[in-house]
Amino acid sequence: MLQNKIDNIVGQKTESDIYLGKFLNNRYLIKDLIGIGGMGRVYLAEDTAKGGMQIAVKILSLSLANQHMSQRFAREIFIGAQLGRKSKNIVRVLNYGVTDDKTPFYVMEYLSGKNLKQILKIQTLTLSRFLEICYQICLGLQCAHQGISLKGEIYPIVHRDIKPENIFISKDDKQGEIIKILDFGIAKFLTERSGMTLTDSFIGSLPYCSPEHMEGRKLLDVRSDIYSFGVLMFEMLTGKHPFHTKSNSFGTWYQAHRFQAPPTVEEVNPQVKIPQDLQNLLMSCLAKEVGDRPQNISEILDCLENVQGQLESNIFITSDSIKPSSPVQLVPITSLSEKECLQKNWPKNKPVAPIGFPYLLTTTQGTIPTFWAMLPKQEITKFLDKKHSTEFVTKMNIYPMLLWVTVLYDSQLSLTRWLSYFLDMKDNKGQRIVQTLAEVGYYHLLLFSLEEPNRCSHVMTLSITANQRQQLTDWLALSQKSNNSLLPKQAKNILKLEYEKLKSETLQKLATQHKKEDIGLKVLLAKLFEVFFKLLSRQ
Repeated sequence: MLQNKIDNIVGQKTESDIYLGKFLNNRYLIKDLIGIGGMGRVYLAEDTAKGGMQIAVKILSLSLANQHMSQRFAREIFIGAQLGRKSKNIVRVLNYGVTDDKTPFYVMEYLSGKNLKQILKIQTLTLSRFLEICYQICLGLQCAHQGISLKGEIYPIVHRDIKPENIFISKDDKQGEIIKILDFGIAKFLTERSGMTLTDSFIGSLPYCSPEHMEGRKLLDVRSDIYSFGVLMFEMLTGKHPFHTKSNSFGTWYQAHRFQAPPTVEEVNPQVKIPQDLQNLLMSCLAKEVGDRPQNISEILDCLENVQGQLESNIFITSDSIKPSSPVQLVPITSLSEKECLQKNWPKNKPVAPIGFPYLLTTTQGTIPTFWAMLPKQEITKFLDKKHSTEFVTKMNIYPMLLWVTVLYDSQLSLTRWLSYFLDMKDNKGQRIVQTLAEVGYYHLLLFSLEEPNRCSHVMTLSITANQRQQLTDWLALSQKSNNSLLPKQAKNILKLEYEKLKSETLQKLATQHKKEDIGLKVLLAKLFEVFFKLLSRQ
């Protein structure tokens, strides 16, 4: 059962759906309907050009003949293609096209999990989880507000539809939970003017709209999203909306947003105890006048980090001075074992220098293979959220030894780091590390900065392919039968020669892959520019 099917699919999915079982562009096989929205339908599909990889396809409800809908759809594709590449907290658009009946669609990453609305229906968020989710939402919003590039200029993006249905909690067995912001279909460039009045048609989700959005002010800014985020935070904490309305009409909701004073969290749900600083943040985000709200997402992040600091030290004031049962670490949501890694200190018996070494770490999730590395802080920053690769170099016919290599590189391949370590499988320690790598299928990379060497600053989780895991298992079996008399030092010298060959081959492979991805993105964006401006010129 797919977890992310939204509630309103029930009763609407029929065998008459013309796209089920069909190929789009001779590439995307439509498998199942997983979402229905105002602009179109979202399907689970397979990308046959990439070995049947699961993706999601959003198909517009109307054809290109409807200029207004097409413009909004093109805007969603255009914005998603850029923002999704910049932030892991925004759903990524991968491609787009037009069906045989001239209906536009686009392809995005497939997410496994639930949206925030579904989660709030069945469970109450702890303060810890609330902070973690809010932190990641803020990172995504901050990326949008910082803007996208258009003809050499940077244009900030206002989402305009922040609500629980558009916040997705994506689950991954290795990385834990990642928050994704969805649906930029009604997003606006900050320089655009809406020109809407109260009597015009309205686009937005009434319970989460800012007063100025409902008034149709000509120039919305990021503080409108901050208001919507304030409503969302209040609902996450209390399970209830901050405002009470007797109907769902536009006028009723406008009166609530413009004139009702927001209650405190305790007034709505006395069981919820939060730090006073967090209560103040909520009230600030829900301010009626834009000038009384936080002026940007950075101010909210600063406040969340201050609350984090108070909780970690267990020193803060709530409305009735009750402390939470446990402190919270405010980092992007990770697995439990990654969080344990973040608490680790650089060993006192290791020099403060750019070195690396493996270590089997005992965690609440079992024994996890890890690799600890110390690098300059500036380098670590460049390597975060980028692609990395893992390689194993061996000459098992000569000696049972592996050279375990982790390759780190920045987005432009201008900076590359090779973290390597010899694992002698005649040694019990080497055997255990190789065996655990094969069994677990991933490892945590703990990064320590030379400038602040004591505490682990970042953790990455790197996967090992199924083929590599099988090779590790086979090499372990071969190591038990090895009777080679070669010395370990001699084996290392041989592997070093192989290592240099690997470096050259890997760099060439990465450069080729990077060039293809860069060309593909440029072609996609060029096509999107063309479609987007054609639609704008028709207005």
